[in-house]
Amino acid sequence: MDLHPLVAGFTDVADDYELGRPGYPPAVVDAIAERLALPPRAGIADVGAGTGKLTRALVAARYEVVAVEPLARLRGRLREVVPEAEARDGAAEALPLGAAEVDAVVCANAFHWFDAPRAVAEFARVIRPGGGLALIWHDGVEDDESAAWSRDLHALIQGLRPEHPAYSDDQGRGAVAAHPAFGPLTSVELRSAYETDPRRLLAHVASMSWVGGLAPAERDAALREVALLLERHAVGTVSVPLRTMLWTATRNGRSDPFT
Repeated sequence: MDLHPLVAGFTDVADDYELGRPGYPPAVVDAIAERLALPPRAGIADVGAGTGKLTRALVAARYEVVAVEPLARLRGRLREVVPEAEARDGAAEALPLGAAEVDAVVCANAFHWFDAPRAVAEFARVIRPGGGLALIWHDGVEDDESAAWSRDLHALIQGLRPEHPAYSDDQGRGAVAAHPAFGPLTSVELRSAYETDPRRLLAHVASMSWVGGLAPAERDAALREVALLLERHAVGTVSVPLRTMLWTATRNGRSDPFT
């Protein structure tokens, strides 16, 4: 299965991804459970699981989790960090799951990487009728009260970023609305904050796909620029506001001839 070309930028950044990326607070898992009416011990496929940032929150809530991740180094780190989950090699468009095997599919900061129509058809195949789909994106909050270092770092990152599927109009969600196996796709916004510091901020930038995909000299230069920016602003341990967008849809409670 061919992956999006930019996904190659994640190949060698498992340690940076694990160190720098924020996790998912229990409120996100609670919202998924409420909106999808998940039963206790529900079976959940975390697709595009990375190093298991959402996986560990799902396991902590006592769900039975299969984490699907196509990149070996990210999957290996996931197995180390969340041994309670079953990690499987696979892509969203060809899931290593049987028909109606899980109660829900979740995709955390991952759905935009998929061939959306093919992935949604696979989700419909593996989710039991009456189950559901959750698509989650973290998005840093930028407003008039944001710290100067945060505004400057955001501008620097935007200058590095090429055309990217995460910044398309609907990030592929139209494929869910178009598929007859799913009901309406609705959203809720959740606010939280996470603590970080210059080392973790630098790792977060290093873990971004377009940074990981740069030639080594270009990547080193970009990260030096980030490090100098953080040093110039004397950034220490900081609390960063975070907006999490959660989109959910219910799998129709009937057999579907299109899946």
